[in-house]
Amino acid sequence: MNAHTLTLLGGPHGELRLPASLLHEAVGALLDGARLATRFAVEGQSVRNGPRPKWLDAACAVDVTGLTPGSAVIAMEAPTLVEVDPVKFGSGGQRSLFEDDGENLGEQTAVDLFGQILASLVERSADEIVADRALLDGCARFAKVSGEGFDGVQLDGLRGRAEPLVIAAHHVREIELLRDETPPSQAVRVSGTLDTISASNANVALKLKDGATVPARMDNHDPAELRTLFGKPVVVSGVAHYRPSGRLLMVNVESIGKADAGDVLFETAPLSRERLPVAAPVAQDESSGVSAFFGTWPGDESDEELLEALAAIE
Repeated sequence: MNAHTLTLLGGPHGELRLPASLLHEAVGALLDGARLATRFAVEGQSVRNGPRPKWLDAACAVDVTGLTPGSAVIAMEAPTLVEVDPVKFGSGGQRSLFEDDGENLGEQTAVDLFGQILASLVERSADEIVADRALLDGCARFAKVSGEGFDGVQLDGLRGRAEPLVIAAHHVREIELLRDETPPSQAVRVSGTLDTISASNANVALKLKDGATVPARMDNHDPAELRTLFGKPVVVSGVAHYRPSGRLLMVNVESIGKADAGDVLFETAPLSRERLPVAAPVAQDESSGVSAFFGTWPGDESDEELLEALAAIE
């Protein structure tokens, strides 16, 4: 178990007094965000159809161990993922679908994973944020707790972070904008080299022609079939999910097979339809565009001939 603290900043000094509804919402928003962030790191999507996995419920079984007066410090303990499921998250087990340091996934708690997402939202550029729309919505809910008569919400005890993480009321609008700008998921077809496979989980990776790596997930995959395709050109069909910046985040694969000559059209990362340009801009000079005809008489008459014609009309 790892210790964390959730602090509602700016409460009454010297006494523990806060609305029970606010305490309920603060802890509830934290647990909801932790659940979304953990499933996102492990399965690539924060919300999925079907029942929640038992390991996810166990990972979010956070205990409140104390309440401190003043700024309403809520002490908590949360299990690490390896404590929840030693087989799934132990040595050689499940890695994060997105982070390079995925070998440390089992040593983190659900609160740690949620804290990492929150920190990226307030400290990084949009292109560096790795989250989907539902997870960003959970982050906005947590940030709104700071607007209920307090100066902010503070998280301490996050793995790999020495200083506390503070989320203030002004972060709510920023997070909501990122959420609203995140393109919706869409059906895609992608061609690349099958670069990473796993016999124990559904995570795979495609290496594109330009060297970019696309994280992907295949539920109910056949490891034997994937081994025959490993290191070879393949084409996958599925549903693409995007970062808030519009960059491809991951592909939920529905089918996979050997690529053929026609699949060269799908060798680049698919763009969101919302980010596709309506038309390619073309550079213009005096010989093109509006400049080519603006202020110019469309006929071939001389000025004298034009004036004579106008005089005859009068």
